[in-house]
Amino acid sequence: EDAIKLQRKNLFEPEEPNISGNVPQLLNNVIEKSSKILQFHSNSGYVDNALLMLGKSFYYQKNYQKALRKFQELVVTDPESDLILENDLWIAKTQMRLKDFKSALASLKKVREQGIEEGEDEIVKDAYVEEIVHLIIQETYSSAISLTNEFLEVSTNDEVNAEVMYELGRLYIKINDNNNAIASFEKVFDYSPSFSVELNSTIELASALRKAGENNKALSILEEMRNENKYSDSFDKIDLETGVTLYSLNRVDESVEYLMKVDTTYATSVSSGIAKYKLGEIFEHYYKNFDSASIYYIKSASSTAPPEYSKPASEKAQLFKRYQTLQKSIFDARKQLSYLETPDEFIQDSIAFYSDTLSAEEKELQSVDLGERRNEGDERGFVQPVKTQVKTVTKNPPMRPTIGIDSVKSIIVKNEFDLANLFFTELNVPDSAYYYYKNIIENFPNSRYHSLSLYSIGTYYNGIGRKEEGDSIFYFIYDNYKNENIVNAAAIQLKKPLINLTYDPADELYVDAEKILLEKKYSESVNKFYGIFRDYPKSSLAPKALYAGGWILENELKLLDSAAVFYDSINVKYPQSQYASSIRPKLTFYKQEIDRRKKAIEDSLKQIELKKLAETKSDSLIQPIDPNEDVKKEQPQIEEKSESDEEKDIKRKEMEANEVKKMDTPIDLTEPEKPKSDKIK
Repeated sequence: EDAIKLQRKNLFEPEEPNISGNVPQLLNNVIEKSSKILQFHSNSGYVDNALLMLGKSFYYQKNYQKALRKFQELVVTDPESDLILENDLWIAKTQMRLKDFKSALASLKKVREQGIEEGEDEIVKDAYVEEIVHLIIQETYSSAISLTNEFLEVSTNDEVNAEVMYELGRLYIKINDNNNAIASFEKVFDYSPSFSVELNSTIELASALRKAGENNKALSILEEMRNENKYSDSFDKIDLETGVTLYSLNRVDESVEYLMKVDTTYATSVSSGIAKYKLGEIFEHYYKNFDSASIYYIKSASSTAPPEYSKPASEKAQLFKRYQTLQKSIFDARKQLSYLETPDEFIQDSIAFYSDTLSAEEKELQSVDLGERRNEGDERGFVQPVKTQVKTVTKNPPMRPTIGIDSVKSIIVKNEFDLANLFFTELNVPDSAYYYYKNIIENFPNSRYHSLSLYSIGTYYNGIGRKEEGDSIFYFIYDNYKNENIVNAAAIQLKKPLINLTYDPADELYVDAEKILLEKKYSESVNKFYGIFRDYPKSSLAPKALYAGGWILENELKLLDSAAVFYDSINVKYPQSQYASSIRPKLTFYKQEIDRRKKAIEDSLKQIELKKLAETKSDSLIQPIDPNEDVKKEQPQIEEKSESDEEKDIKRKEMEANEVKKMDTPIDLTEPEKPKSDKIK
């Protein structure tokens, strides 16, 4: 049990220490021997001790249900035992682990009161600590502070009181009460602190003084500690706090020097992980060097730094990864745009790249050749392996654009807007955000990010105290972007009425078209439905209107070709709509049937042409002798132009073919009595 207690780092440590080493085996031995006492010596005076040790062993093994049963068994078996008070404490501790907080708190209060009466200082201390830890876990720090002060009033152990006073100072730090924290850390030395408590209290005192603005006093304390060899094992902590304090004094270069020393000299320590995080903060906020900041945050996130540093470091690392990705994407897209606008630039960059590549390879080959000549002098006559190799060129060659100018510009404007938002909301560099917003407004006036950038600049002006300029931008948005969501953000800034963005002017037109349909004015209603699609193609009613018009043409006017044109428009313009899914099978069948009929007519025409050609060839080869030829020559010639049946059939099929070609031509719906009108709507 003593070995387990030594693993607890702080008096108010929320987590139970993990058992390691030979402790698990020792616990199993205790369980085995205690069980034998209960089995073979149930009437001896060691039963209560055996039950208590069994309960504790199960508790440390985190088998809390079994532990509770053994503690309760002791109460039933020997209620007059001298171990009952300690047993009650362990019952309360076990109830706390089983989250039976109400019972646990009641038990702890009872144990404290009885322990104070009986002078059981260790049990009283453990009972107070158990409840204080519970309050810390619940983050009710004010209650924890009150209970800690209550414990100090009843405790007479100076060494314990020194540690409790140190923990009290840390609780005050959690609620940002630096003055009381300073007072608590100073009072530690009124008692008898152990060396570790003395060390930690002094460092925490310097930290609290720094947070309270007394930087010079804090630095003086740290310098005195650095000059005492007894603190040499904790120089990493002292140097870390010194570096942070120097930064508070605006001695930034000295601060960076100290923090880098901690990072490199004590590379595997917790202090090194914290130093990396602090360096990331300095490079981010003071130097505005986001690439260096990113490197330190990444290192801190994977270090041994405590969660209060490693977690935000990981979040910062992800943030700067986004920043770097956006920067690279913008750079690459701008280069692609310059290649599209100035094709000669791509050729020049390609020539320069391959020239540099060849030059680098020549230098590497010369280096390799020199290395080989140096290795030829081996006394055994063997050429030694050459360790120097030609380095692979990692720089990417220029790439010819594979997309058009408009697509490249879309990539640029989107990434610039995202980067501006990153600067404005997360990196807290509003001037850089303003630069990108302004660039979007000036160079991409027709993009969907134009109005959003306008609003962001208005917010930027408000943030720097130029409210009049900001409001003028909001008024411009309110007057000119009434169909975009951003208009209501501007309305909120100006305290003006919100705009109903769900209003669709096509609603009333659709109702009118339905009324005309109910009056059986089919042609007029079709024209109305088509007008909705023509005038408001982005309306949610547009595909529905096309469907209604197609249905009327198909079922009421029996104009299947024109209905197919309406249905095909749905399929092309609104392929994801429910109406496209509804008409697609019918439209596919219709098109297949049209293709089949068209092919059949073309095949028939081809056969007739071939037959006619064959007959013409036959007539030219066979010339019959006419006995009356001389008589016919003397008679006047009369030309007969009567059409054969085959010629009539050819003309009929040609007309049908022409009708098939006209099937994709909409009809003039103002004349329903002429379903095959030549007019094109």
